[in-house]
Amino acid sequence: MNRCGRIQWLGFLLLILLSGCGKKEPAVQVNIGLNTHSVLRQVQPGFILGANLGCWVSDSKLGTRTQQLLRDLKPSIARFPGGNLSNNFCWVTQRVSDNDHIVWDDWSWGIDVYEYLALLKTISCVPMFSLNPFDHTIDGQEHKAVEEAADLAQLFVANSFEGAFYEVGNENDGWWNPMLSIEDYADAFVALIQAVRAVDSSAKSMGPVVSGYNLQWITGFLDALQARGELGLLDYLSYHHYGGYIANDNQNRINLNDPQQFGEEIDSIRSLLADRGASEVKIAVTEMNAAIWGEACDRDKFTINQALWLADAIGICFLKGDIANVWIHLHPGTDPHSLIDDQPDPPVPTRNYWPVYLAAQTLSGTDSSIQVSVLETSSDVSTASLTLYGVRKDDGHVGLLIVNKQAKDEEAVISLSFFPSSAGGRFISRSEYELGSGPKPLRVKIEGDELRFTLPASSITGLDIK
Repeated sequence: MNRCGRIQWLGFLLLILLSGCGKKEPAVQVNIGLNTHSVLRQVQPGFILGANLGCWVSDSKLGTRTQQLLRDLKPSIARFPGGNLSNNFCWVTQRVSDNDHIVWDDWSWGIDVYEYLALLKTISCVPMFSLNPFDHTIDGQEHKAVEEAADLAQLFVANSFEGAFYEVGNENDGWWNPMLSIEDYADAFVALIQAVRAVDSSAKSMGPVVSGYNLQWITGFLDALQARGELGLLDYLSYHHYGGYIANDNQNRINLNDPQQFGEEIDSIRSLLADRGASEVKIAVTEMNAAIWGEACDRDKFTINQALWLADAIGICFLKGDIANVWIHLHPGTDPHSLIDDQPDPPVPTRNYWPVYLAAQTLSGTDSSIQVSVLETSSDVSTASLTLYGVRKDDGHVGLLIVNKQAKDEEAVISLSFFPSSAGGRFISRSEYELGSGPKPLRVKIEGDELRFTLPASSITGLDIK
């Protein structure tokens, strides 16, 4: 080849190389299976999507906008009076104390039990109340925990809330609360639930309400009930799950594999119950969120990782749990746990509202009190990269929630066990989460019994298939 030819050939090669520089690397294809003929279990979605409410919120914040925001999260159950305050709250006087139960402050500025019940009627929820297990004295007058529990049950029944849910205390294993020993707690649980059941035989009991997967307390409580011949008094084994503790004295971040470990916890608790002949006892996770943050620590706070964790954990509860409540619904928006910022007038959704909203809208029907069938799903990637949760709703529609933990777009192909007539989708990726603007529409292509679409990086996708 002469010199001129060599130059032309080199120029041709350079042109080829340059033409490829601007090309985007093709997305990897992810193959997903959804089998509507394989039903894993049936659950009431409104119980998995339960609400957490606090008595420290002004009743002026419970107006039309708040009611609609709550309804759109699809709860059928709402917990009150909220968290650690439960062991220091006297519902009769609407007074609150520190752990010593000596000085009792007037909290009449917040939500009282009557306003709580009025809200529940408006949003079509049933009560879940955390009973104070401690006798206490206010202004020289003795208040017996058993009597106040019975009086509360009487009030609930008078308001047509037979069969309400009653937790005994909150995070009873925690030094940050006034504490009872496991044995004393078991005695208090038996006394309070028997008092409630004397008023309402259909009341549902919940305990020991521990702060996490604390096997010493969980097994100790079950053994204590069994020793008293009262294991049959327990309807729901109640505990909390937070993904981790993030603080300035550690390097922790939100663990996106934690929801799968959470599912293993639930399985192990079911085994503990079965070993004691109590397989009929259900499991309630009455507080859950991605993490607890230490003071002045912002690491991984209000990030897409929290959104991914929330949607994934809700999906796990559809697979494994019976009741679940994200902590917390109405709260100042500066708290990363808050779903609805109660400081503006009217309250507004926070960034973390939307992943819960999309999960609820995808996995619940129009009536969240009607059971859905949880369906078998599969994919050719691990749960460290992608998780799937499918349901068939009462109207025949199929919902599929997809949590993509990978920081890259992927081409998704969903193989169905039927030929769909329509399919629509919505998604939240990093940009939608950071804007707090809610989910965006997703274009889905139907090809026979397959669906094809681009799965955005670090995203939550909800599909509605008919």
